Amino acid sequence: METPEWLSTGNERQENSSRPPRHGLRAGNERFIDKTLRHVLSFIEDSMFNEGLSMKNGVLQKIEPRLKIITLLLFIVALSLQKSIGGIAVFVLLSFALVVASRISPAFFLKKLLPAAMITLCLSLPVVLNLIVPGKPLLVLFRFGREINIGPLIVPHEIEITEQGLKSAMTLLLRVAASVSFVFLMIMTTRPNTFMRSVASFVPSPLNSVVSMSYRYIFLLVRKTEQFIMGLKSRQIAPVTSGGGQRWAASRIGLLFSISMELSSELAMSMESRGYRTESSRVQGPGFKVSHLSMGDIMWLVFTVFFCGIMVWKSSA
Repeated sequence: METPEWLSTGNERQENSSRPPRHGLRAGNERFIDKTLRHVLSFIEDSMFNEGLSMKNGVLQKIEPRLKIITLLLFIVALSLQKSIGGIAVFVLLSFALVVASRISPAFFLKKLLPAAMITLCLSLPVVLNLIVPGKPLLVLFRFGREINIGPLIVPHEIEITEQGLKSAMTLLLRVAASVSFVFLMIMTTRPNTFMRSVASFVPSPLNSVVSMSYRYIFLLVRKTEQFIMGLKSRQIAPVTSGGGQRWAASRIGLLFSISMELSSELAMSMESRGYRTESSRVQGPGFKVSHLSMGDIMWLVFTVFFCGIMVWKSSA
């Protein structure tokens, strides 16, 4: 007696993967469910991995969290004042030096930085053309016999990559890469709970309460999503049609929204019943005092002020 396909193990399915599927939509549906489940689990894994990064014996992990937030924001401010590619490149090199000094894998960090860099690259590509930034031509892409008028837009007889446009695109790309790097370093090298308590010193109390509770309960909703998908996979016998899969996904989205609304309502009532008031309650850490700073904190502060002062002075010279 042959074992049914839906009871086969993963290895048996892999061995029989060369056989054509009995239903054309089943393979695609399984890939969609598995991919969604993998993304849900990767979110939890990344969060746990960031927790592990903040526990390493690196340079930034040893800095007082509130001081670290202030100094890294100071780096971003000084970066925004840079006008040359060379000045911005120094901040990029500094960010990657801090990555290595904080014992973060450069490959892992580049993977995190890649989406922001790709979006910025796509947005900056039109800037390299003489349609946006005229200047000294470097490479001719298209040649027309004459100028083309499209309403108020005048297309020149040659579409070129200009030196000024290439510099503008490179400046934007490096500036975004450095800024995002400092933000990632701030988050990766600080434990989430400590980061929330540190941010409480700089933001209004209602905003801090919302962010803190959102971070705590988002993992509950992610776990619910995982349970939805595992429940479907464990009960799935017959192939699911494309329309049925869409209806299932829409119903789970609506159910997850209802669960989140009910959870927020219960949380609000439980906080009010315990005497919570937005005006009088504030989640924050202990007061920040200079005496709490270690020698490493003081050296880091001196380096930050000295470095940013020199870069701002050179950019304005």
